[in-house]
This record gives sequence, structure tokens and C-alpha cells, in this order.
Amino acid sequence: MELAHLRIGFPTCWCVTSASVPLLERAERAYRTVWRTATGYETQDSLADACAGWLLRGDALVERARRENNDHLARIPHRDWKWGTATARERLVHRLGVVSQLTANRTSLSGVSSLTAGMRQQMLARWPALRPVPAKRP
Repeated sequence: MELAHLRIGFPTCWCVTSASVPLLERAERAYRTVWRTATGYETQDSLADACAGWLLRGDALVERARRENNDHLARIPHRDWKWGTATARERLVHRLGVVSQLTANRTSLSGVSSLTAGMRQQMLARWPALRPVPAKRP
């Protein structure tokens, strides 16, 4: 789950960002090395599963004080709102892209990849002014 935070862009934070692939790979290698050294075992993680979990958590589209009150994912088609560095729709488009990429070459998750890629394309077509989440914190 900790590694998913890097890929998905720190989902519960106001300053969602999108790290470069080389930075992500370096951080993930370092994390796995430290884990193996500390425990003697390889990590048993699935970044795709963890990132898909964050994609489905609508509460991660709002600040903590507003969580668990509404179905925030259901609000996306009707309303967008800004929280920190990105809007809810921009966060969702980012997460859809991450999950689509992580599941693209996994036969067991090919349906998830197609679904998330298609949803992302539809959102970008419907709301062409959506911007990518920033690469760096302001």
C-alpha cells in the first residue's frame, strides 16, 4: 500500500503529484531492497491491486473532514471541485491512467486495463480542459 501512494499520486493529500517513471522505479527498487534487508523476504505486493483500490475509493477525492459523508465518485459526472493541486476529475483521470498502465500487461487484469483506459478517454473527451496532475508540489 505504501508503494501505491507514489504511483497513484498521494491520494489522501492536498498536493497530489505525478512522479516520473524513472523516479518511481528508483523509489520502488529502494523500498523493496530495504524491505528485503529488514525482513529477509521479498515484498508480496501488487501495485496494480493497491492502485485499483485507491481508484475505487471516492473518499480519497476530498479532504478528511468531508470523507464518509457522500458517494464522491457519483458526484464526478455532475460536479467537479478543487482540492489542493488538482480537481477531483483530474485526480480521477490520473488514477485511471495509472491503473490502466499497471494492468495492461497482466492477462488476469486485461479487462480492468481496457475499462480504465476507456473511462479515462471518455473523461478527457467530455472534459477536454482537464489538466494532468502536477509533477511537483507548488
